[in-house]
Amino acid sequence: MKKFFSTMMTWLDRFRRILVNGIFILLILVYGAAIMSSQTTVPEDAALIINPSGKIVEELELPSPTLLPSGLDVSTPNQTSLHDMVATIRHAASDPRIRMLILKLDQMDATSLPKLQEIRHAIDDFKKTEKMVIAVGPNYSQSQYYLAATADQVFLNPMGVVALSGFAVYRNYFKDLLAKLHVDIQLFRAGEYKAAAEPLIRNSMSDADRRANKQMIDVLWSEYKRDLADMRKIKTERIQGVLDQPSKYLAEHGNSLAELAKAEGLVDTLADHGNIESYISGAMGYASGDYPSIEFRQYMAAVNDDDAPEQKDRVGIITASGMILDGEQPPGTVGGESIRQMLEQARKDPDIKAVVIRVDSPGGSAQASEVIRAEVERLKASGKPVVVSMGSVAASGGYWLAAPADEIWASSSSITGSIGAFGILANAGKGLKKLGIHSDGLGTTSVAAGIRGDRPLPNELNKVMQLSIDFVYQRFLQVVADGRNIPKAKVADLAEGRVWTGKDAYRLGLVDSLGSFDDAVTSAASRAGLEQYSREWIQQPMGLRELLLVKMFGNADSYFSGIFYAMERQLTSLTGVSLPAHSIQHAVKLAEMVGLSDRAPSVFTICNVQVIP
Repeated sequence: MKKFFSTMMTWLDRFRRILVNGIFILLILVYGAAIMSSQTTVPEDAALIINPSGKIVEELELPSPTLLPSGLDVSTPNQTSLHDMVATIRHAASDPRIRMLILKLDQMDATSLPKLQEIRHAIDDFKKTEKMVIAVGPNYSQSQYYLAATADQVFLNPMGVVALSGFAVYRNYFKDLLAKLHVDIQLFRAGEYKAAAEPLIRNSMSDADRRANKQMIDVLWSEYKRDLADMRKIKTERIQGVLDQPSKYLAEHGNSLAELAKAEGLVDTLADHGNIESYISGAMGYASGDYPSIEFRQYMAAVNDDDAPEQKDRVGIITASGMILDGEQPPGTVGGESIRQMLEQARKDPDIKAVVIRVDSPGGSAQASEVIRAEVERLKASGKPVVVSMGSVAASGGYWLAAPADEIWASSSSITGSIGAFGILANAGKGLKKLGIHSDGLGTTSVAAGIRGDRPLPNELNKVMQLSIDFVYQRFLQVVADGRNIPKAKVADLAEGRVWTGKDAYRLGLVDSLGSFDDAVTSAASRAGLEQYSREWIQQPMGLRELLLVKMFGNADSYFSGIFYAMERQLTSLTGVSLPAHSIQHAVKLAEMVGLSDRAPSVFTICNVQVIP
C-alpha cells in the first residue's frame, strides 16, 4: 500500500508539473502572437529618432539568461547593430513619410572610427535628399560627437560639454605584481611587434610597441580631425591647438565648456530640452513640442514589408565578429566550425553567386583561422567570388582568414596586419611552495609531465613550444604570400606582429581597396556579373530559444529572452531532451579585464598555453 501511494503521488506531481508548465507555455505563446499581430505603423511627416544604446556592433549577441533558485537572472548585452542603423537611415532617405532625422546619442558607448564612418556615409546620403538632420544631447563623448557633427544643427545643453580628447594607448603592466605573487610567465613569440602579451612580462611599453602604436593613433587622429573639419568647417590646426591648451581657451569663455564648444564651432546652439523640442516642432511646422516621430527600431520593424521583392541572385554576407575560437560558437565570437558551415552553405546554395565576409576580429585560434581559410579557398574554387570587408579590426587571425579572398576592402582607419604568433604559459609553482604546496612525481618520458601550472615547463617542451610558434608564424607568412600574391620575403618585412591602419595596409598591398561595407558588396556583385541582386545574411542555425526569440521578438527583448529560456529549461526537465543554450566566453572577458584585447588577441591561463596568431 505504501508503494502504491508513493507511485500515485509521483504521478500526481508529474501531472501537476505538466499542467502548470503547459499553461505557462500557452500564455507565453498567446502573448507573443498578440505582439506579433500588432504591427507598428509609420506616421506621416515624421521625425525618425536615431537613439543607439550601448556598443555599436557588427553582430548582436543573444542574451544569456540563467534560471537560479532565487529567480531568473538575465545577462543582456547592451548593443546596437551597425548594419541595422545604416540600413534604417538609408531606407528613411527615400521614404516620403520621414521628414527629419534626430540624433539622440547620449546612450551610445565609445565606438570605433570605422563604424562611425559607416554611419556618417548613410547620414550624408540622407542629407542629399534635402531632409534635415538635428543632433541633441546634454553632453557628447568623442564618439557621440563624431555622429553629431554630421547634423545640420547641433544642440548642446548650456551646462554640457563636448569631450574631445584625441586617441591614446595606455594599459596596465603586471610584471612586478606577478613577481610578488611568485608567478613565472613564459612567453613564446614570433614577431618583434607581437606585443599583446607584453603587460605580463614588462612594466612599461616596449620601444617597438611604442613606435607601432604612435603610427597607428596618429593616423586615426588625423582621420578624425579631417572628418571633423569637413563636417563642421573647422581647421584641423585649430582643433589641435584647443586640445593642446584647453585651459587657455576655456578661460577666454568664462570657464564654460559649453560656451567654448559654441565659440569654436563645434555646436550651433546652447539650449535645454524644452527649447530644443520647440525648435524641432517649429522646423516641422507643428505646435510646440507636438510633432510625429518614430524611434528607429520601431521604424525598422514597420518597414520590413516595404522592402523591394527578393531577387533570385544573391550576395551572401557572413559576419566574423569577435575572438576567433575553435568549434561552434555563439554570435559575438568567431567559431571556426560555425563560420566553416556558413561558408559551406553559401558554396552549396545555387542562388548565392558571391560572398562578402565582414571581418571584425582581433584574432584568436590559429587552427580555427586555418579552418575558415581552407573553406574560403573551397568557396573560391567553386567559382564564386569572395570579398572581405574589414570592420574596426581585422588583425592577426582576422587577417589570416581574410588573406585568400579575391579582394579585401578596408576603411582607412581599420586596424589590420599583426602577422605574428605567440603563446603564454604561467607557472605558479614558486607561489604554491610559499604556501607549503609542493609538486613531485615521475613520468615515462621527458615530456610526460606536460604543461602544468604548478611546475616549470620541461626543457624539451620549452623547445617544442618555441618551434611550434615558429611553425605557425612561417605558415602565416605563407598564407599571406599565397593569398595576396606577395613574395614571402616582402611579407616578412611587413609582419613581425606589427599592426597597420587600413590606409597603410592599402599602401603596402595588404588590402586592395579603401571603402565602405556597401562598396565591398557592390564589388562582390560586380565580380559575379550581377546587376540585380538581393543581400542574404547567412547566420548560424538556431535552437528552440533563439528561433522563438527572433521570430517573435527579435534580439532586443531581454525580458522575453529570459522567459523563453526558462520555458526551455522546463521543457528539458519534462522531456529529458537537452536543448542548446549559449554561454558567456569567459576567456574573452578575462582577456579584456587584464587589458590584452584592445588591438591583438591574447589568452591568459594558469595551466595551459594557447598558440595565437
